[in-house]
Amino acid sequence: MKWFREESGQTLILTALCMTCFMGFMALAIDVGLLFNARRKLQTAADAAATAAALRYLSLYDANNANQSTEITTANQAGQDAGQLNAPEATFAVSVNTNAGSPSAHRGCVATNCYFEAIATETNPTTFYGTFFSLWQGQSASPFTVKARAVAGTPNASDFCIYLTNETGSAYDANGKYRINASTCGIYVNSKSSSAMTGKGNSGLVDVTKVAAVGSTSGYTVNFATNTQVVGGVTPSTIPFSWITKPTPTGCKAPSGGVLTGNVSPGCYSGNVAIQDVVMQPGLYVFTGNVSIKNSNVTGNGVTLDIDSGSFTMDPGNGTLSLTAPGSGDGTNGTGIGGVVIYQPPSNSHGLSLQAGRSTMTLTGFIYAPKSQVSVQDNGGSTTVGGLVVDSISSGPSPINVAGYTPSTSALKVVTLVE
Repeated sequence: MKWFREESGQTLILTALCMTCFMGFMALAIDVGLLFNARRKLQTAADAAATAAALRYLSLYDANNANQSTEITTANQAGQDAGQLNAPEATFAVSVNTNAGSPSAHRGCVATNCYFEAIATETNPTTFYGTFFSLWQGQSASPFTVKARAVAGTPNASDFCIYLTNETGSAYDANGKYRINASTCGIYVNSKSSSAMTGKGNSGLVDVTKVAAVGSTSGYTVNFATNTQVVGGVTPSTIPFSWITKPTPTGCKAPSGGVLTGNVSPGCYSGNVAIQDVVMQPGLYVFTGNVSIKNSNVTGNGVTLDIDSGSFTMDPGNGTLSLTAPGSGDGTNGTGIGGVVIYQPPSNSHGLSLQAGRSTMTLTGFIYAPKSQVSVQDNGGSTTVGGLVVDSISSGPSPINVAGYTPSTSALKVVTLVE
């Protein structure tokens, strides 16, 4: 009976038993870690899906709501596409948020304020744990389903009416009696340069509510109004209207003699074009060459001028330039771009010149030219815009007026993740 009391070999048995437990815990830990990683990626995809839906709806919103159901359907599809792009193996359900668990302010659609819910699900196998479970129980472990949810909407409008997109160098260079009159909104400066805004001359003034700069503002020499808040080191912001898909020039024709005059219709115009004494009908005007307005009266309501690849000079002389952007649209099918009166795609870095002279230039809407420097000059006249999204501004003794900008009327609605 001596062998009953034999103790040799016990350590091996205990080690084997412990190793089995340790391997099980290790398998569980590895798989749980992988599941957390999958959950994080799926949440990013859900965030992208909800944001894309809200952005798409905002770009298509029609003020008369006649096509709201179609716009919502299109937005839902845009959200699903964005989610699928970020997580190809997942399943996405995107819709206007009606979840009873959400605050009432984050549900439904009212005008431009529309909230979209994105729910993403994905089945993830548990490789290590599944193998261990199969050895332990003699049957396969069920895969885990990972789920993520996000809600995005447009609860606010941007506090900025001027976006200077240059990332490294000068964003605003002015001299003489320069002036920015935008007392109801601010300037966002994307440049990391500590001297991105410079002004020469004691008589100049930049009157804005605030300046938010990505870089330091220690070298700014511009004269700001006494109540202007100047803050550096802010987090880089999304550039407005960057969601716009660049319109493709099609069916382009050169106007007779290179002159566009009279009562004109939307379309694509090739070659260098002089716009002279024109009434523009509503829609999108695409120009593939250099464009100029000189000593002329030019008017248009509900129009967007797309300067596809050339430069643009506005010098109405003794005439009047008055253009108003469409209230909605995304530049497809000949429609203009909501809130944008002049569109110069990021692929076009040619300069844009506003030469008011002694005339009055009124551009009711945004100038979107994120890779172009805007030069501003006048000789007693004035330039009024709805807002600017440009690479930089070079200004002489010239006022830039941003009139009547308020968040409630701004085209720059801010899409925000709220859940």
